[in-house]
Amino acid sequence: MESIILPPTFTGLYRLFLRTAAASVLHKRAACSRIRRLWRPTFEVAAQVIRRHLSVSTTDPERRRLERWYCVWERRIDNTLSLLAVSAQSRGLAHRLTSNLNSLQREHEFQATRLGAYEHAHYWNPKLPVMSEYYQPKPMASGPRANRKEDKKDRWRKLDMKAWGALGEAITMAEGRDGISLGRIKNGS
Repeated sequence: MESIILPPTFTGLYRLFLRTAAASVLHKRAACSRIRRLWRPTFEVAAQVIRRHLSVSTTDPERRRLERWYCVWERRIDNTLSLLAVSAQSRGLAHRLTSNLNSLQREHEFQATRLGAYEHAHYWNPKLPVMSEYYQPKPMASGPRANRKEDKKDRWRKLDMKAWGALGEAITMAEGRDGISLGRIKNGS
């Protein structure tokens, strides 16, 4: 299968989004990367739609449906860019919103790492040798204490799913009402 190159209008929009998102969190490195991770799944879905639209095997009705979807998505991203630009220029509601989204993403990543949802949670440490124990997988614990830990992890995972489910509904309603995109949480990656 041949690789379909994304059009420059889409890649330019993504670059503009990255710059605006960085400005909205005052170019703080950790916050920039969290905000970018929050919106990346949204752009990945749009890229898949564009590739499907540009595919030779796409039928005309499907092509029109994909064009309508992309037009709505582009309008939402334009509104989102406006929100992020206002966030960068003032310390009002828009800035508090991006700050809270950053905090939610940070806490979600922290809890997911703590619960073992992210298997690749070990980051490179230049002070350690390449074959350090830090990078080696930990053996699975056994016994009654390990079962209690697993039960606690399961309770936290269920709470996480319920909390993000309720928050996700509120975010979906806000996105629908205001025609914006507030990003997506990717579980396990």
